[in-house]
Amino acid sequence: MRLTRKRLCSLLIALYCLFSLYAAYHVFFGRRRRTPAASLRGLRKGAAPARERRGREQSTLGSEEWNPWEGDEKNEQQHRFKTSLQILNKSTKGKTDFRVQIWGKAAIGLYLWEHIFEGLLDPTDVTAQWREGNSVVGRTHYRYRNFPVVEASWSMLHNERPYLCNFLGTVYENSSRQALMNILKQDGNDKLCWVSAREQWQPQETNESLKNYQDALLQSDLTLCPVGVNTECYRIYEACSYGSIPVVEDVMTAGSCGNASVYPNAPLQLLKSMDAPFIFIKNWNELPAVLEKEKTLILQEKVQRRKMLLHWYQHFKTELKMRFTNVLESSFLMNNKG
Repeated sequence: MRLTRKRLCSLLIALYCLFSLYAAYHVFFGRRRRTPAASLRGLRKGAAPARERRGREQSTLGSEEWNPWEGDEKNEQQHRFKTSLQILNKSTKGKTDFRVQIWGKAAIGLYLWEHIFEGLLDPTDVTAQWREGNSVVGRTHYRYRNFPVVEASWSMLHNERPYLCNFLGTVYENSSRQALMNILKQDGNDKLCWVSAREQWQPQETNESLKNYQDALLQSDLTLCPVGVNTECYRIYEACSYGSIPVVEDVMTAGSCGNASVYPNAPLQLLKSMDAPFIFIKNWNELPAVLEKEKTLILQEKVQRRKMLLHWYQHFKTELKMRFTNVLESSFLMNNKG
């Protein structure tokens, strides 16, 4: 009986060793058996040269640690990742609970969008000034947009600007933007401002439309920033880049970005907490008084205001960079301290 148990244990150990050897063979040599069956006859004829090549490959692998299947492994990993991402997107299709906007003024934004999210940009021309993209990952909808980096110049700060204000954008039906257009026309201020309205949003801006927009910012003392789909918009920060004071409609749009009854500074909490030198208004009926006051300012006062705005905007960007770094380090990198 003892002998039988001993033989049984030996048999199980032998089977385990054979299985381990088979598994090792399958892992390290199984990839080579992907050659189509139709070409096996040709391979048999060249068996001797193949063995010589295999010997050289093994020699190279031992001396330089070269992995001849590295490319296949990377392709397989990428394929598995894309497949998993597609399955995730299908499982949550139509269930996007979050919306995130990625701004591409820095290279890291473009890398995040094109390499991490594998998002597409429209137009495809890499030299285009204004490129946008949309992507859904899981339950979050991401949107990417870039706009040019502006360097302040002497003329930007000191030249007289021919327009009192500007607004270039889409006027949605039954929106506050319609009310804004009517108020500008009532007092004839639309003739003192650079106004270009359209009824439908255009997803692709052209180089000509971009230049017109930049010129409007550069040649206007004020930039009117009515709410659209959201309260906050790119126009606010683009105006800051050109030293044009944003006149911001300070109302909450429909959505889940904040509750004015709970957060007294909502919306635009970040800008208010950092004392943004903007003009905040609750209703566009306040605009005529703002424009009348603007007409009384002399050039020197406007120059000082532009300098203050550009100085604040630079501080704002630096502060955001430091806050982001501090959160990153305190949340993810504390354990790496020696």
